[in-house]
Amino acid sequence: MKVQTAQLSYFKRFRDLSLDFTDPETGLAKNLVLLVGINGIGKSSILQAIAATVGTACGRINHPEELNWPGFNWEVSDNNWSGFNSRVDLAIEFSTNEIEATRSFSEEIGSDKEKWTIPSTRRVVQLHLTKPNVRAISPDGKEALFQLKGREYAKQLVRHRGFKVLEQVGTVLWYTEQRTSTSLTPEDPRREIDLTQDVLRDRLSKWRQFHQSLTSGQIKELRPGQKDLYKEIESAYQTVFPSRIFEGPVPRQNIDDFLEEPWFYLSDGERQYEISEMSGGERAIFPILVDFVRWNVHNSIVLIDELELHLHPPMQQAFLRSLPSLGKNNQFIISTHSDYIEELVPDNCVFRIDS
Repeated sequence: MKVQTAQLSYFKRFRDLSLDFTDPETGLAKNLVLLVGINGIGKSSILQAIAATVGTACGRINHPEELNWPGFNWEVSDNNWSGFNSRVDLAIEFSTNEIEATRSFSEEIGSDKEKWTIPSTRRVVQLHLTKPNVRAISPDGKEALFQLKGREYAKQLVRHRGFKVLEQVGTVLWYTEQRTSTSLTPEDPRREIDLTQDVLRDRLSKWRQFHQSLTSGQIKELRPGQKDLYKEIESAYQTVFPSRIFEGPVPRQNIDDFLEEPWFYLSDGERQYEISEMSGGERAIFPILVDFVRWNVHNSIVLIDELELHLHPPMQQAFLRSLPSLGKNNQFIISTHSDYIEELVPDNCVFRIDS
């Protein structure tokens, strides 16, 4: 699943903006798109438009007004254009393998029984998001939208087929400029919880306990639907921060803290530090790495606002280089103010937003 073209009409500051992310040599959507421009020019607005449209179409959110992104308000998105309604038009490209997997999964979970429409075989699905409507619709009809439901089908098969099914279909993820260590994306938007530092410590401690049971032989092998999250998250973390390791949980010292979650420590090779003491750069990267592991993110559209957030220039470049290794066949659409990021990206993947 990748964005091939995008057109924003009467959306926030854009009266009419057309973007073509197609590689002229292959005719396929580019895997990396970099949006550059001065503050306030609309880079984040483009990411928001994509998130609202694809997120609504594939079920990440129920309505575009549910998009929780600082600076986005669907109700007033066309206030600058009296008499005109906001509209976002996207062309979403699917690989043959994605199409076949979505069709296979929908049949396996019983689409006839559930009265679900079998997905179409269209390689490119057109999406329209318009006001006053609050749904992403396709001019090709309802059937075309089921191309975007592949992950919803796959999730129902994980328990008995394993996480491999998630590698065959994609979704859309977005990361705002206000991301922090607890900004993990919920798999089910209807079951979102308030993720605090203590909840994060608890999850990491439990994932570590499972990892230790696996490595000690107490658990002989992984069952379908199980994975060693702790090992994979630490490995992903080390792709960006090679010297860092997870030390693990340590009980708090005061007797009043008996019922509190243990501290969770990391190490940079010279000193230990608690997860609440992560640097700004680590906090900005952490949710992305954890989501990729928890979700098995492949064939997906990944939107990142200000990739360089709080990162020293060499670390900005290290993070950019690490992105393709986090999953297979993903499309990254990124905004940046960093010359260090831009100099690593081919010119034909850089889109300058200047009006």
